[in-house]
Amino acid sequence: MSAPERSTVELFVGPEAIQVDVWDRYTYRLSMLEVGVAWTFSFPFSEASRGAWDVLLDPARGIKCGHRVTLAVDGDAVLSGIVETVAAGDDDPSKSPPVLTISGRDALGPAVSWDADPSLTLRGRTLGDAVQAVYQGVGVAADIGASVDPGSTVGRLRAGRARSGRMHASAARSEAVRASHPRIGERVQQVVERMARALGYRVWTTPVEGSGMTGVVVDRPRTGAPTLSLVRERVNGKITDASNVWAGKRTTSIAGVPTSVTVFGDQQRGDNAAEKITREVTNGFLLTDDAAREVDYEALTQPRYVQSRSASTEAGAQNEAARLCAEANEGFRRYECTVIGHRLGGRLLVPNLLASVRDDIAKVTGAWLVVSVEGSGSREGAQTTKLSLVPDGALSVIPEAEPV
Repeated sequence: MSAPERSTVELFVGPEAIQVDVWDRYTYRLSMLEVGVAWTFSFPFSEASRGAWDVLLDPARGIKCGHRVTLAVDGDAVLSGIVETVAAGDDDPSKSPPVLTISGRDALGPAVSWDADPSLTLRGRTLGDAVQAVYQGVGVAADIGASVDPGSTVGRLRAGRARSGRMHASAARSEAVRASHPRIGERVQQVVERMARALGYRVWTTPVEGSGMTGVVVDRPRTGAPTLSLVRERVNGKITDASNVWAGKRTTSIAGVPTSVTVFGDQQRGDNAAEKITREVTNGFLLTDDAAREVDYEALTQPRYVQSRSASTEAGAQNEAARLCAEANEGFRRYECTVIGHRLGGRLLVPNLLASVRDDIAKVTGAWLVVSVEGSGSREGAQTTKLSLVPDGALSVIPEAEPV
């Protein structure tokens, strides 16, 4: 195995970004497939940590629900979010010391839980401006931009604490929004996803340059040349020193993958009546040579029937059926691997990085996209990062039509 790169891990809490150094273990998770990812930090009491414990529980200076928490790796803010729950005490003092536990979700937690203002006018705004306006309704000051390659310079993503939202000048997302208003009872994140998906974008949180906290990425899956190399080379029954993958596993699954999708819609006629539309699409991916190596298509009958709110033409129904097939196919094949450390070649491991993969044990080769990252470690022990990847091109970029 190649030599790992050890990182400096720091935790900051509260409006004054007090550094807390009494933690023992940590875990963080980043994903480009979901937002509002939960996190938890626990601080066991000891006489050595009494000072920090007292500060954290002080009514005037201590941690409160609503405070921001940031976890930094080598100065890069890999996770920031709002504290939703604070618990302190013990269950059985004879077995374990008192523990202070704070938990919450990533920067978009409030957007997942709370409703958008239905009086907002969205049509005519640029995507970046509309996203800002919707997020501000739940107090999310979003730093919105494109996905960046973290490169190799330690600390390049961290700057002063941002207090208001902004958009990267190079990726302001100036496309016009097609949505008119949020619907009554529609969650903030649902509105943002709806606007972004209509233009072929995805939304997730990740470190962004210059904000000092994780930001909101509105972008498409990365394409082009791989920037990472993930290798588990086996020669004469032994893993070579050229390897940087400690463990790896390939998974293929047809759960949730339809063999066909039929979409039903209504096409308006001139007399205000509606003509029924029906379009069926066979999931052609399952017929490819690539899929056939792992799936017996003839043994499958997995149809889906969908009533569409947006398809008003046969072409629209066809597009929706194709999009639903493509989204289901995203979970067909995964590769999960564990590497030692949180960086490879100096590059912080985050979602939306393309990797060249060679795993002689799991029999995986080719270009794969990192879609989620889970880092963990302890103060004295090893630091590891678990990566979840899908084949290059597996994530759908078919736009989702705006309902009429």
